[in-house]
Amino acid sequence: MKMINNLCIISPRYPTDKKPVHTFIDQLVRGLVDCGINCTVISPYSITEWVKKKTYIPKKVRIERTINNNNFKIYSPRYISLSTQVFGIRTSRFTYNLFKKAVIKVINKYNLKPDAFYGHFVYPSGICAADLGKLYNKPSFLAYGECSASEYSHVSREILDKMFKNLSGIISVSNANKKELLDMGLVENSDRVGVFPNAIDHNRFYKIEKDIAREYLNIDKNKFVVIFVGHFIERKGSQILSDALEQLDDVFSIFVGSGPQEPECKNILFKGLVPHDRLYLYLNAADIFVLPTQAEGCCNAIIEAMACGLPIVSSNKPFNDDILNEKNSIRIDENDVEAIKQAIMELKNNKNLRDRLSMGAIISASELNIQKRAERIIEFMNSKL
Repeated sequence: MKMINNLCIISPRYPTDKKPVHTFIDQLVRGLVDCGINCTVISPYSITEWVKKKTYIPKKVRIERTINNNNFKIYSPRYISLSTQVFGIRTSRFTYNLFKKAVIKVINKYNLKPDAFYGHFVYPSGICAADLGKLYNKPSFLAYGECSASEYSHVSREILDKMFKNLSGIISVSNANKKELLDMGLVENSDRVGVFPNAIDHNRFYKIEKDIAREYLNIDKNKFVVIFVGHFIERKGSQILSDALEQLDDVFSIFVGSGPQEPECKNILFKGLVPHDRLYLYLNAADIFVLPTQAEGCCNAIIEAMACGLPIVSSNKPFNDDILNEKNSIRIDENDVEAIKQAIMELKNNKNLRDRLSMGAIISASELNIQKRAERIIEFMNSKL
């Protein structure tokens, strides 16, 4: 029986210590490596983005080590990206071709011999994985964790249909995502899609005494603290949470993230980015986690908060159904400021409810273990060879 031993993972943004974005990709790779899979990550870096934003440039080749002392390499070749449209002309195809060329250059230069290709997100990685699978006559897989396929309106339906036809299988992060693919007709056979909700490394996220975390971060132990983790953008709900907190007295907040919609409410204790390996301290210093998000694939930040024992307040939309229930959360209309306020105050004033949801959160998070998820994904991929 054929088995995948060498896996090439393609991702447009791979997290670094200085830019901890898409950390869920890194957690999965580490889980796969500790399962005995030889993983090579190719994460092309846009020179155009650096010129525009002066962002941190990762090394072209770097070696990372898992908690079990297993190594894997990350290649970050440079390429030029364009806007999705220039003078009314759709240019995403030009960007994609440059992205794919950068990936192929690494494969050829370092004589990589993957058994399969794995693309994280549809564009450009998923399309690239499908194309390279056909080029090198290898299986290819897509990790579908987008909020919605509508994010790729700049990609023609013809290209999407071709990609899904060439893929050996699709790893979906939620049943809602799987349903969307089937409803849109992008996938006809439901057996080609496996559902694997995101998971975390419990060596990185776990509950510690709140007083210890607060002493480390210099936070008064008597304050009631709400924490938000995510981009400061409309979809994540940073502004609507800020509006709700502005109307509450004696409630304090921590906002971990960055973006254009910075919260400006009263009683903010901290606002900004923190290294991913220190995030558990901020979570443990809080009383509850609130994320009034409008759309997700499967939110890792929620799972990380649950592992630290935090009751959750988040959206009642289907994308949260695989990880949230009445035992670990209060589900609200994410656009309703009053509902957000009421949920926060209900948890503030009811310690028994907080304790019950906290225990439920820990139990729920224990089922979402990155090692188990990696094993299940490899089993699924091997079944599609």
